[in-house]
Amino acid sequence: MWYCKMYFPGRHEVIESDAFGTQGAPSQRKAFPFLESLLSFTELDIRKVAVAPRCISDDLESLDRERVTNAMVKLGGLADTHSFFRVLYTKWLYLRSKGFKNNGEEVTCALDELRSLPEELPLYQKQILHFFELILDIDKAGREPSRQVLRYYHFDKPDQSSDPELFPFRLLTTRFEPVDGDACAPVLYANTVADMISFSLQTCVERSITVRRCKNCGRYFAQTGRVSAEYCDRTPLDGQSSCRAMGAFQQWTLKQADDPVFKVYRREYKRRFAWIKAGRISDSEFYAWSEQAREQKKKCDEGIITAEDFQRWLKES
Repeated sequence: MWYCKMYFPGRHEVIESDAFGTQGAPSQRKAFPFLESLLSFTELDIRKVAVAPRCISDDLESLDRERVTNAMVKLGGLADTHSFFRVLYTKWLYLRSKGFKNNGEEVTCALDELRSLPEELPLYQKQILHFFELILDIDKAGREPSRQVLRYYHFDKPDQSSDPELFPFRLLTTRFEPVDGDACAPVLYANTVADMISFSLQTCVERSITVRRCKNCGRYFAQTGRVSAEYCDRTPLDGQSSCRAMGAFQQWTLKQADDPVFKVYRREYKRRFAWIKAGRISDSEFYAWSEQAREQKKKCDEGIITAEDFQRWLKES
């Protein structure tokens, strides 16, 4: 039997799949930072993605060999677009291997799922973002996701929310089993895209993990470390430096801007650097001086020498 598993070992998430039910090594295994699949799903250009499922369902329903093959190629491309779509590709790969006519009921349900995705995918995105705002966003909802869930979901009907724009939790198939060799964790056996969304959200609530918009790029990130973190360490967009690295540099720059010792050091550094162009000193002489200057500044920062001593050294060096 096919499977598409999802689990969260520590600060990571893993998605494994196998269309033929091999319980040894899965045919596909991908590891991501914690919650990355859900976060990246909210950032998809869903209008482009949503066009494919309807065309795929028409090709699969035709039973024409060429069209079915074309549909499987498109499903594979969809799975490569985002990890949540891996469950669709794995399921249909299994159904095709067993023969569509031999699994009529399963095929009908799977076709209905594909046809509904163009409407459901944009809705899922909106519901997830609304869930972030009301339940997980530490700056808007606070640090207690469980308390917020009790506020916005019916206690006697946990699959329903008091707010129709919130994502309704699904009844999931999970099993507590070994993961990554030496640990055990709850493992989702996903059947739909919605299962993977639901499992991701409920894991955050269970672990009291909040999210926050990055101060630099504006994207959401999971706070698996310090809740005071303001910059994400997600994969940068367009080849930029990581936001966390940029944030640290910005904080350092602001701190140095108010440091009189650094101002004096920087002014002298620029002045001597200009001497190279003027021919007053050589490159090697400048770099030798800069090494000594850094050592003297370090002594000043550590309180070994006073600021006056450091300024005197700069003038006399």
